[in-house]
Amino acid sequence: MVNRPPDPSPKPSQQNQNNQSSADASKKSVVRKVQKQDSSKTGVRPVMCRKVKVKKTSKHQRLASIVAIAILLGSFGLVSAFAWVSIELMFNPDKVTWLNKFLPGWVISLNNDESPQTLAEIQSNFKKQGHIAGEIQPLEGDRRETFLLPVFKQHPNCQSDCKDVVELRVYQRSQNLELQSKPEKYYTLATQLSVDGLEESFVLSPFGDATSDRQDSSITLPVSEVGSFAGETPSPGIWFYLQGKRQQGTHAIAYGHIVHYNPERNHLRHQLSWTSPSGQLPKWQQVTGGGAKELVVDKTVGLEPQLHIYQVKPVNFVIQLEEISLQSPALKDSTYQNALQIARSGLWTPAWEWLQFIQKQRKQKMPAAAQAQIDVIRWHSQLTKNQADTTWASPSQQVLADLIDGRWGKALQVFKASPQNVQEIATLLKADTGRLWNRVEVALQVNPNRPEVQAWGALILAVQKGKERANSWLQGQTKITKESLTYIQSLLAQLNHEAVQSQITPTHPRTPIQ
Repeated sequence: MVNRPPDPSPKPSQQNQNNQSSADASKKSVVRKVQKQDSSKTGVRPVMCRKVKVKKTSKHQRLASIVAIAILLGSFGLVSAFAWVSIELMFNPDKVTWLNKFLPGWVISLNNDESPQTLAEIQSNFKKQGHIAGEIQPLEGDRRETFLLPVFKQHPNCQSDCKDVVELRVYQRSQNLELQSKPEKYYTLATQLSVDGLEESFVLSPFGDATSDRQDSSITLPVSEVGSFAGETPSPGIWFYLQGKRQQGTHAIAYGHIVHYNPERNHLRHQLSWTSPSGQLPKWQQVTGGGAKELVVDKTVGLEPQLHIYQVKPVNFVIQLEEISLQSPALKDSTYQNALQIARSGLWTPAWEWLQFIQKQRKQKMPAAAQAQIDVIRWHSQLTKNQADTTWASPSQQVLADLIDGRWGKALQVFKASPQNVQEIATLLKADTGRLWNRVEVALQVNPNRPEVQAWGALILAVQKGKERANSWLQGQTKITKESLTYIQSLLAQLNHEAVQSQITPTHPRTPIQ
């Protein structure tokens, strides 16, 4: 037997084994792996080998690096693009007109797809399209630099009012350096606004039930005139009106649109449509006393004042017209709310007198919104007062003016003055479409102990629905006294007597017409 020499490699001690186990537990980067060898072939003992594991990079870290590089490259590209566009805008703006396709309407229109043209070329092109270029209206003082150009459509075989406005365009002097060196001026289209007519139902809406057969009409009425407002108007920008005209019976109605041009944004904006039965153009007037003027649209029909008043308000950097509405009271006060309810019924002067009392009792200053509502009521009250103070030749017109202004007692005096007055006033009450009756209802809701108001309510019902209906309504009034009931019954008897007298016919037969 051959003696083998001892294995020169030292055997691991127990302490070394424990230390190694601890190292394996704390670090996974180094492990020991036994390589088994066939002792029968090699004749040597197994050798311990060490394998080093390289720590791999996290996938999230790789992704973050890629995203950071992409953002960096994208930012560089955007900065380069913006720099190029800025240079083109300064030196050759006509090359970047494609940007208009990606900009919202309120943003400044850089240019238009149309190439720069002279004024003669612009007018010639419209003529080829069957349109007519209207009169130039300067926008910034110099008509050669920026101007508004209305575009008309010609009606064939027409005798009068043959041109309708179909579009508004704003042109600016071209900034192209090459074109500016030429003797003729070249212009580019800065912005444009299509113009439509107004529905007939909207134009006739102030007449209410008097034109009920036309309220569902789908006929479109054209506008044929463009103009700028004279005098001082709210800034910034320039205000234009578009107008059309329509004859309805004895009323020469005017109607149209209000348009605003913002020079800072090169933008035309339609603000509102309007109609006026008295043919009045909207006017800029100081109503609320806030320093700026308001737009007043007069929709008055007959003796019924209807003023719609609009304030200029910036909303999201855009100029808008906002109507001063009486629908939502600006103060959470019951007396103030009652006053607005009376005003909405058409009793402007009683409402104004009530509001004056509230203002005297209130120690604090009225909020701006409440003061605006009060000023609108004051304006209507001035109109109804002037009408009631006027001496009318017709008793029915005098009574109507008094009732609109809330002068119930004075109107009863006119009613009782003569039998002729009774008959004429009865005709007036029968033709009422609800405006007078609405005043009666609201006045009694606020103060039910009003005998003169109860009298007019009974007279209206008697004329329109008969005496029985009037008596039934009187019996339902909780705040009516016996004296008031007797007095009102005498008025109803007078009304019925005159009605019977008017129905008496001659006893002798008429001679037939040969």
